[in-house]
Amino acid sequence: MPAAHRRGDLGSGHGCHFPPSPATGGSENVFVNGRPLMRVGDSYAPHACVAGHAGPHGRALAEGSRSVFVNGRKAGRLGDAIDCGGTAASASSNVFIGDAGPTGGRAVCQKAMARSSTPFVKG
Repeated sequence: MPAAHRRGDLGSGHGCHFPPSPATGGSENVFVNGRPLMRVGDSYAPHACVAGHAGPHGRALAEGSRSVFVNGRKAGRLGDAIDCGGTAASASSNVFIGDAGPTGGRAVCQKAMARSSTPFVKG
């Protein structure tokens, strides 16, 4: 079972040297370890390519639990995809969301990057 992803936990970076950024969204009334639980659609701090190839953009959790919903939205877990690229990279050490875990979400990330004309650079 993957760990619960909360406000303040990191979303990983992605292609073109976009750095990790913290989760800033979360449920108004469901908390894990005293922090709001992230759900699909909840936001992260914007980030920009540190190599200067692309400006800042917002990001949101794109993937969540198939069986656990919080306020009608899928609960966020360690490893779930973020819409612009990257994944939920840190989470609770003692609260877990009860299903098999993320499916990887890479296609979702790549489709979002293609729609926004964001270059995808592996490495």
